[in-house]
Amino acid sequence: MYKQYLPFAIELAKEAGEFIFPYAGKAGRQTLKAAKDFVTEMDVKVEKLIIQRIQGQYPEHRIFSEEAGSIDGKADFEWVIDPIDGTINYSVGVPLYGVSIALTFQNQPVVAAISLPALGETYWAAKGEGAFQDGKPLKVRKADLSEAFVSIGDFAKDGNTEINQERLNTIAHFVNDIYRLRMIGTAAVTLAYIASGRLDLGVYYKPNFYDIAAGELIIAEAGGTKKTAGNYTVFGHPQTVEQLIALLSKAAE
Repeated sequence: MYKQYLPFAIELAKEAGEFIFPYAGKAGRQTLKAAKDFVTEMDVKVEKLIIQRIQGQYPEHRIFSEEAGSIDGKADFEWVIDPIDGTINYSVGVPLYGVSIALTFQNQPVVAAISLPALGETYWAAKGEGAFQDGKPLKVRKADLSEAFVSIGDFAKDGNTEINQERLNTIAHFVNDIYRLRMIGTAAVTLAYIASGRLDLGVYYKPNFYDIAAGELIIAEAGGTKKTAGNYTVFGHPQTVEQLIALLSKAAE
C-alpha cells in the first residue's frame, strides 16, 4: 500500500545528501535559533529543495519540516523532514549527520529514508516491507543490557540546568548496567545504526517527531521497537528496550 512512495523518498534523500555533502564544515552563515542551537544556510537551502521536490510530485500531501514548520495539504499523508539532522556536527565537518525523510499516514510513519552522505550510506523502509541499507536487509542486534552500546541524545540546547541535571541523574541509574555509553549528536545516525546492529539502544528526552520519524520506522521494520518511560523514549531490540525501560521507570519513582 505504501511501497509505491518509497523510491521517491530514497532518491530524494540521496539527492539532498549529495546537495549538502560538499559544504560540510563550510555550511555558510549560522543563525541562532535558541541558546546553543543553530541553523545554517544549508539547512534552509536543502529544506527548500526537498519541499519543492515533494510539492512537484505530490502536491496534495502535507509537509512538516524542522525549519519551515507545517505546510497544509488535502491528503492524510504528511512528509516529515529533518533537512540536516546533526547540524552542529555538519557545521564543523564531523561526518555524523544526515537527511531524514519520512512519509506518515494519519500521523504514523509508513515510508522512511535516511541519507548519511559523509558515510556513503542510505537507509530505507516501508511499512510491512522490511528495512534496508543500500539494498542489504537490516536486523536489530539482540543483546543483554550488560552488553549493550547505548546512545543518548544531546543535553538541553538552552543550557537548562534543571533538565540537564535530570538527564545526568537518569544516566546514573543505568550507566553501570550497560557496556558503553555514546553521544552521537544526531538521531538520524543513531537510529540507523541501531537498525543495522552497530548500536543497541537510543535514549532520547522528549524527542522531536521530525528527528525520529524516519528512524522509528526503519528500526521497527528491522525488528526493533520504541517505548516511552516518563520523559524518555527508548529505541532498540524489544528485549533490551524492556530492560532499560525497567531501570528508567525505577529511576522515575
